[in-house]
Parts: sequence; structure tokens; C-alpha cells
Amino acid sequence: MYFIGEEEQQAVLEVVKSGGLCRYGPAESKVTAFENGITEKFNVEYALATNGGTSSLIVALYAAGIGLGDEVIVSAYTWIATPASVVIANSVPVIAEIDNSLTIDPNDIEAKITPRTKAIIPVHMIGVPSNMEAIKTIAEKHNLMVIEDCAQAIGAGFKGARLGTHGDIGCFSLQQSKIITTGEGGIVITNNEELHDRARMIHDGGNLWGISKHTSAFFPGMNFRMDEVRGAIASVQLTRLDGFIENMRIRKHKLREAIADVDGIELRKIHDESGDASTTMVFFLPTPDLARKFGEVMGKYGVPAGAMYTHGNGDKHVYPGWDYILQKKTYHPNGLPYTYPAYGDIQYSDRMCPKTLDYLGRAICIGIGHEMSDETIDKVANAIRSAAKDTL
Repeated sequence: MYFIGEEEQQAVLEVVKSGGLCRYGPAESKVTAFENGITEKFNVEYALATNGGTSSLIVALYAAGIGLGDEVIVSAYTWIATPASVVIANSVPVIAEIDNSLTIDPNDIEAKITPRTKAIIPVHMIGVPSNMEAIKTIAEKHNLMVIEDCAQAIGAGFKGARLGTHGDIGCFSLQQSKIITTGEGGIVITNNEELHDRARMIHDGGNLWGISKHTSAFFPGMNFRMDEVRGAIASVQLTRLDGFIENMRIRKHKLREAIADVDGIELRKIHDESGDASTTMVFFLPTPDLARKFGEVMGKYGVPAGAMYTHGNGDKHVYPGWDYILQKKTYHPNGLPYTYPAYGDIQYSDRMCPKTLDYLGRAICIGIGHEMSDETIDKVANAIRSAAKDTL
């Protein structure tokens, strides 16, 4: 999906020629310029560039004061970095079901809250916003932090505001498979000055940026800073973001129109159609067996497809594939945070979220690229229509 053009190459060359590769070197930092671009485009007070999407989650959790004795509710369908970040922050991830939007189910969030719950991490998976209205209501009711994981949905929105701006903190990834990319990279955004200042301390081991009214007492940080080469690429990529999304929305609309009269498939629920990044189109079949057969037939028509999840396939985007989470493995010899007495006996299993397994086992996902041709759209639509005729 990603695109790197002449402008990105020239921006990198400019940095390399300058010799200022660290953001603290140049008088006019590319990283700072990128952060300023984010605050403007996302209409948010503060933005912090990091060296990875996982780094952005770790920074956000530490900034929020999450730690030993706390629980954080995460979606059962997300890349393993989401629950791993919680463990790295010495907290315990509590795994909640998804609904037919393939994002976290607000009803299961409510069911999983305990006195130890401190935060919710909704994940806007494969381009689609979570139900932020319901999630914020629950968070306010229980006095919980909301940390949005927008790794797969940068630029998407909900009810007229960009994703990442609805919770207390928003986290993004710029890894190469994302909508815009620097190869590896991340962003943390917030409207809360104290959270931003704490995030800056955490992401910068030397605290080189200075102090504020919130940071007169420093604490140890980590070197999660973005470098100038990535900052240069990111600034150019940011100018492409809205165009990428608009092109994908046009193409997804064409594909949906082309299969509108196909019976027997159910399109994924989208909480706000106008906010969809449109990186994918997902539809459900009545059973996992039908999804498998449907995908096989699509393949015969030249469009390889299949159910999004088959149990035991090891996919790190689905909780049964989170081996070291389910086995409660950590880098602490004494097993912290899981062995901390306040938690009691924490139990995970690869069947603990059956609704998630059912939805993903019946789902077929079609990727939508911003350069997807009309011929490809017609080919995909024909494969779907033919598979429906042959299997349903």
C-alpha cells in the first residue's frame, strides 16, 4: 500500500548532506516540523514523534501512569504489540471480545472492568474506527484512561474528528505496511499538557528538551526519539495522507456498489462510514466452512482469498497467536507483573473470546489500495459474485 516518491528521496538526501541526523542537531529540525504538521492536521495541541508504533504505545502507557497492580483492557483482535506494551509497562492486559465491526465490543469492556482497571485501548483495526462514543461513556463512568491505538488507521475519523483525538492519548505507527510510512516510526498525540510532558520525558532518556511546570522532577526515560531522516520522510508522507485516503474511499465505494446485489454475505459494520480509512472491505459468510469454500472459489477466479482466521494458524493479530501473552512470559525472572499478589490467578486461554474467533473465522478481507485500478476492482467484484453463485 505504501508509496515512496521523488520528494521523499530528496528530503532524505537533504538531511544526509546536512550531516544533522539527530533531531537535536539542526537549527530547523525535520522531526519538529513533522510534529507541527501533525498538530495542525489533527487539530490537536501536542504531537511527539517516536521511533516506532510499539514505542508510541509504551510511551503513552507510562505517560498515563499505568504500572504494577493495574489492568488495561485490550481488543482480542490487534497486533501483538498492543498487549505486549501493557506488559512492558508492568501492567496486565485483559482481553476483550470484538463485535461485527472487528473492533472492541463495548459490552465486553464493561464486563471486564475490575477495581484494578486503569485504561482501555481501543484499536481501530484495518482502517475502521472503534465505537468511540460508547467507549468514552464507559471510560467516564469508571474514571478510566482511553489510549487509542490508531496504528492501522492514521487519518481516519469518528463523528467529524480524527482518530487519536477522542481519547486521552492517541498512538500511531509509521511502519512500512501502514497508510503512510517511514519504514519504522510512531506518533503520540494528546491535548493534555501534563501527559505530553511526561511522554517527552519517557521518550528521551536524557531529558534534553528541558522542563515545564509538570516536569520539575525528572524520572528515567528511554531513547525512543525519531531521527531526522525519518522526520524528513514523514513530513512528505503527511502531505500525501488525505489524498491516499480519498483515493481508497473512492475505490472502496466502487467495489461495494459492484457487489451490492450479492446475497448471502454480510458487510462488516462500520461505526462511522465517513470516518472509514477504506483500506479494506470485509464481509462475513454464514459459517467458517463457507468462508473457506468461498475463498477457494475466489482464488479460482484469480483473486486469492480466505477466512481472516483459522484457529491455530499463529496469526499475531489474533489473541490465540499471542504466545508469550497467553503463557504469561516476561523478561522478569520472578514473572512480574503476573506474579504481583494484587492480581490473584490470571487465566488466559486460546478459546477465551469465542465471538472474536467466530467473526474472524467467517470473515473475508479485501485490501483496497490507493492506486487500485478499475480493472482490478472489476476482477475482485467478479470473483465475489462468482463465488457467491457457486457456494451460496
